Amino acid sequence: MVSCLGEGADTHWQGLNAESLCLDTKGFAPYCVHPLAQIDLDRQIPKKTDQRQMETWQRIGVYAAGLALENARLKGNRELLARTDMIVAAGGGERDLVVDSTVLTKRGKSANPDVFLNERLMSDLRPTLFLAQLSNLLAGNISIVHGVTGSSRTFMGEEGAGVEAVRIALARIQGGQSNLALVGGSYNAERKDLLLLNNSGGYLLRGPFKPVWDRSASPGMVPGSLGAFLVLEARGHAEARGAKPLARLLRVLSERSGRPGQAVTRALGEMWKKLAPDRGSSRAAIISGATGTEPATGEERTWLKTLAGLPVRASGSRLGHGFEPQLPMNLALATLVLGRKKLFARLDSSGVEPDDDGPFDQVIVTSVGHWRGEGMALVEAVK
Repeated sequence: MVSCLGEGADTHWQGLNAESLCLDTKGFAPYCVHPLAQIDLDRQIPKKTDQRQMETWQRIGVYAAGLALENARLKGNRELLARTDMIVAAGGGERDLVVDSTVLTKRGKSANPDVFLNERLMSDLRPTLFLAQLSNLLAGNISIVHGVTGSSRTFMGEEGAGVEAVRIALARIQGGQSNLALVGGSYNAERKDLLLLNNSGGYLLRGPFKPVWDRSASPGMVPGSLGAFLVLEARGHAEARGAKPLARLLRVLSERSGRPGQAVTRALGEMWKKLAPDRGSSRAAIISGATGTEPATGEERTWLKTLAGLPVRASGSRLGHGFEPQLPMNLALATLVLGRKKLFARLDSSGVEPDDDGPFDQVIVTSVGHWRGEGMALVEAVK
């Protein structure tokens, strides 16, 4: 895990329970951003040449993937890495803002704007820019830097891509098609081009920061730079090599409704029935990937009210929203909750997040995209 809180499990747990927030309210005003914490790239990407040819979102992802491989005792093991399948959820590449700004500024002053635009695109854009925008370069760089050389898949599609990446990885393992998989994604929130894009859709929080559930009067998300990768492994395969599991991923579901009235509430209700958490013998908690945008967040809140007695935490209040890696990050947080047998501190004044001391042996993770795509996963303590 890599985020505004830092890297790794212990650092995240401390940050999730801290009184202060890691938030930039000035650098991208009037928008808030949860910026990436300072990390030493050399620890997971030792070659400077590799670092230079990557964009920031790729560096975040390659670094997080290295942490996951290290924690799973796979790093440097060529025999296992050659059999490790990789599924990455990724967005597009980063823009050259200097070129974009110049084109937009001078095009309107040109006598022939269309000719000017064509000339600038031919002369100012570096050929490598087009390659850098390929979403599957994240998987390629993970393979180059860390030696993961099993099968490789890259999914695009914002929050839904993260859900599908984990769902497919789990399905392949459960179906006997894979024993070992590296799955996750990364997102660089500190990009003016993406802030412009999301603001155009009316998805960003404007004005003072508020926790996710407290934004109904002024809805919107606060982007967060995230890198999150998981190592999923068949139980027998893990036991044979002496690997210690952190948790058991039981099921991942996804939906993609057109979102007419209360579509999110209905989709979450249907997935809940299929997920079938054990409410009789287990104590469960919910980690929500709610964005703060409306009507999606309000509809998820309506659904949560039907689950009387289950404590909830929205990770976006502390980490921000990271699109593709949001579900993998929240699954990682679920393992922290199960390992420590309690939830992290609440950050909410609306009443959605009550105090609860646990202990918990199941965690349900929700993912409701800012404009499309719903998902749900069930994680339990290892028995």
